[in-house]
Amino acid sequence: MNKILQTASSVISWSWRQRHRFFQFGLVGVSGVAINQLAIWICQEKLYVGVENLSLRLNLAMFTGIVLGMTNNFYWNRKWTWKDRDRTRNISLIHQYVQYATANWAGILVQVAITNLLVRWIPYLPANLAGIAVACVINFILTDLWTFRHVRTEGIDPEAERLEQARIALPLLISGLVLGLCTFLHGLGAVNILRNGDEMVYIQITRSIIASDHWLPLQSDMAAMSNTKPPLLFWQGIITTDWGHEWNLVALRWPSIVWTFATALMCGLLGWRLTQRNVFSGILAAMFYLAFFSTYRYGRPYLTNPPETFWVFSCFFTLLWWKPKSFDSRFLFPTIIGVLAGMALLTKSFAQLLPIGVGLAWWHLHLHKWKWGNFLRQSLPGLLWTAIVALGMFSLWFVFDPEPQAIWRNFVLGENVGKMAGGVTLWLQGFFWGGNSVWNLAGSWFLNAGLLAFPFFGVCVECWKHRRKLITEERLLWIWVFAIFIVFCIPAQRSGRYLLEAMPAVAVLMATRWHHVGRNAFVISHIAIIAVLLPIGWLSFLLGREVGFDAFSWWHWPLVAAAIVFSVISIARSRWTAMCAAPASLAVFLSLSSFLSVFNAPLGAFPQNTIDATTDRVVWIPENFRSVAENYRFFLPSATVKGFPSQEKSPPKDQVQANDLAVVILPLSSPEPAGAIGSRIEMTSRHTAKQIWEMATGKVQEHLFCREWIVPVTAVPANP
Repeated sequence: MNKILQTASSVISWSWRQRHRFFQFGLVGVSGVAINQLAIWICQEKLYVGVENLSLRLNLAMFTGIVLGMTNNFYWNRKWTWKDRDRTRNISLIHQYVQYATANWAGILVQVAITNLLVRWIPYLPANLAGIAVACVINFILTDLWTFRHVRTEGIDPEAERLEQARIALPLLISGLVLGLCTFLHGLGAVNILRNGDEMVYIQITRSIIASDHWLPLQSDMAAMSNTKPPLLFWQGIITTDWGHEWNLVALRWPSIVWTFATALMCGLLGWRLTQRNVFSGILAAMFYLAFFSTYRYGRPYLTNPPETFWVFSCFFTLLWWKPKSFDSRFLFPTIIGVLAGMALLTKSFAQLLPIGVGLAWWHLHLHKWKWGNFLRQSLPGLLWTAIVALGMFSLWFVFDPEPQAIWRNFVLGENVGKMAGGVTLWLQGFFWGGNSVWNLAGSWFLNAGLLAFPFFGVCVECWKHRRKLITEERLLWIWVFAIFIVFCIPAQRSGRYLLEAMPAVAVLMATRWHHVGRNAFVISHIAIIAVLLPIGWLSFLLGREVGFDAFSWWHWPLVAAAIVFSVISIARSRWTAMCAAPASLAVFLSLSSFLSVFNAPLGAFPQNTIDATTDRVVWIPENFRSVAENYRFFLPSATVKGFPSQEKSPPKDQVQANDLAVVILPLSSPEPAGAIGSRIEMTSRHTAKQIWEMATGKVQEHLFCREWIVPVTAVPANP
């Protein structure tokens, strides 16, 4: 706690010393705004008046105004605000201008992100002012610590040089965190994001609970799904959508971003603490966690994983942060951890108590040097109390639910005990072979790490080679990684999602050991990043050729190109290879999100006349996964949406009315079917091995893109 207070005091002291410089920075900024506005008016009304396309003319005028305003600010900040800095004289003007421009664009991204986030609750003008205020502070910090930083050119020792390198890298990583925020927020309200199919199941359950007008019992259109998860996630959705009055995907998903970044904050704090208060390592730990593929895939949608990961990891974070006091406590900390674990149980399952309990017990045994007598006397009572508190909190669901027998039947027996069903022989077969084998579960660590799998493998090797030199906290984090893996080898169903609660520990371990890993591991990551970005660019070109290149945002193409160039430069400059891997991975996610945005409005949504035509009519949706039809409640809010198995080819005859409509899926190039009232483009999923091979050999458009048409149900061919 004293270290936190000292750090806070240092930040406050630095801020006070910079007050005059910040005032000068603000005055320069005001002059830049005036020049920006004047330049835009002159360009819009005089210089570019010959440009007929009004949107293009405005964008050109804005670009000119931004460049002139930024150049004005750079000149006066260099000559006045930071004139005392040696670096203003010891580095080339162009180099410094590029750094200044980068800091400015980071501020612009922050402003856009914050404005779009706050505009949901307050008017756009105050939201924009808040965004400008935060962006101004970030811009000042980056400019002070990076662009015009003070550099000693004589008598510099190796330790000072390392500190200077870290200081140079710090603004880069801060920009990476800003990139991470933009990446996770972009497309948050879109149906087509990288996600798991369970999201629509949970949304359907939440909608059904809201329709019942009661917190409990949990409801679902599918009877077997009503009690498959505890109520905490669904109550979260009820609160954030104001009991369905603000029913949209952003309202459902934004808490997931909060949970994910709160977990990243814990990673950063632990990385900072474990490296002797190294801010660079702390930011890197947060960056690594955000750049994991599993974090991006499961940390944005409306799923149990973001809050579950937060609550589970907070148990171990609490123990590590207040060590050794937390390990010696007999009541206070066991109670706190019991409450945290109880929240995890109410989010996912009572089964979460097993990995938490095994991990905590293993930690205590390790610190007791495996002296069972000391463990039983000093630690076991606290661990038992933790379990009692956690289970007591979870049991409140049974106490307050009017149908506890349904919870026992659907949740305890069906959802949890059912995963152990099949007999010993089948369990052993599944343990060693098949899609649920222990080998697949082990490989899931690297799949979860995604494009950072190679550095993670390097960290594993490095820690194994120097396992006797690991500090206690590193050993404890590895124990948690092994504990959760061993526990989730037990169920017959083994999924990489079960390991997500340990990925924060992996991020911290990578932040403490990344400098010991060979550069080649990060080079391979950058090569993999380029290998992913090139197909994204190629697919964007193919789709743009079919539907028009203006379907993409204007910044999509520069983003993909810049991300590729960024990775190439990172490979070329060995000093930056490792620290740029996480931002480059985030750039891939943002590029993918930008590509998927084509499948949002207007091309990925039905036109308004189609929405009007479906009002109060039944629309049948073919489903290749449960609750897929729930997507269409966002596309067609006034229709009655019903699903039917896609393998049936057409809706059930005994339930269809003459006025009903249905969705048919056709190749992108197919002609409009008879009686169609509207369409949208979509990207197909769940491809067969043959289709994947054909796409790899050139038939991308045939299998990856399609068009969904709404037609009268009578136009759908009947089942044979």
